[in-house]
Amino acid sequence: MAIHPEPFGSTRGGRSVEKITLRRGAMEAEIITYGAALRSLRVPDRSGRAVDVVLGYDDVAGYEDNDGYVGAVVGRYANRIAGASCLIDGRRVPLTPNEDGRQLHGGPEGFSRQVFTLAESGGDFAVLTCTAPDGLCGFPGTLALRVTYALTGQGLGIRYEAVSDRTTHCNITSHAYFNLNGGGDILGHRLWLAAERFTPVGPDSIPLAMARSAAGTPLDFTVEKPIGRDIDAGDGQLQNVGGYDHNFVLDPGQGLRLAARLVGDRSGIVMETWTEKPGIQFYSGNFLETGSGKGGPGYRPRQGVCLETQFFPDSPNHPEWGDILLRPGRRYDYTTEYRFGVEQAETFPGGAAISGTFPAALASKESGSGREDEKFPEM
Repeated sequence: MAIHPEPFGSTRGGRSVEKITLRRGAMEAEIITYGAALRSLRVPDRSGRAVDVVLGYDDVAGYEDNDGYVGAVVGRYANRIAGASCLIDGRRVPLTPNEDGRQLHGGPEGFSRQVFTLAESGGDFAVLTCTAPDGLCGFPGTLALRVTYALTGQGLGIRYEAVSDRTTHCNITSHAYFNLNGGGDILGHRLWLAAERFTPVGPDSIPLAMARSAAGTPLDFTVEKPIGRDIDAGDGQLQNVGGYDHNFVLDPGQGLRLAARLVGDRSGIVMETWTEKPGIQFYSGNFLETGSGKGGPGYRPRQGVCLETQFFPDSPNHPEWGDILLRPGRRYDYTTEYRFGVEQAETFPGGAAISGTFPAALASKESGSGREDEKFPEM
């Protein structure tokens, strides 16, 4: 069944933006074509009440003024690149800075600022496409991106596919902010991460090393704990970024695997994040500050959690961390799943996976299709 998109308004430059609504069972998602942003995601809580678990805006202007990248697909290279330059086969390539001399989330004209085209749709899935021209924000190569959103009955899957006609860097992710209670702060949310190590950063949020042990520090989430328990601890890593805003080095493994589990303390909603990527950025919304949000009131710091599956920040300046270049003739092809359930007891059983299957739009991956994670080293 094809989807009939609805008008969502226009950009200040006159581009029309559409809203696509996906439904499957008790779940409903809204995506807009500006930034391919996830605007809402409704899932049932432990009482069966539908809760919108992501932050968003009521109009296009909110997304155009979206300094926090709320809900958007970000790239061509998600996260920070030091000095607004990168290495490609030993050659230094200048990039367009947009954060104090650094490049963040692909620069000032990254995918979060682009209007996508709805290319294909069904009742529970939608495919959006966008092409970044050669040289945009400094990156070489014309890069064609295809983003597929699909409801699985147990959650939401997002598949990212890209090809480039020149060797380039590519690291696409979703910058959705989750609040599993549907409102309020996220300090009572409980989090578990499949990561014994994290990437330490300086005050400029640029990595100091690829990995450091989290054991014995406030960044240890190998045992589930409330986000607010240690967030204001006198730890230099937390003080550098005002809370949590770190890449976590996922335990080695191949294919789609469980990376994180988040529990809404009041709603009982459980969200598992599954990924094929080697890292996940946990951001506790430390600097989230918006003039408005869905329904009117703006968002404040620590009212949303980001769990961004990714290659490591500043990897384009560290080829020794692994070859992640996207070359002509290869396909960037990664999937992230957010699987939902409810917690009936006081504690969610550790490691329990919530089953779910993808529709054909996401299940058509071919083995050995050129995913760059096959070249990323086990760490």
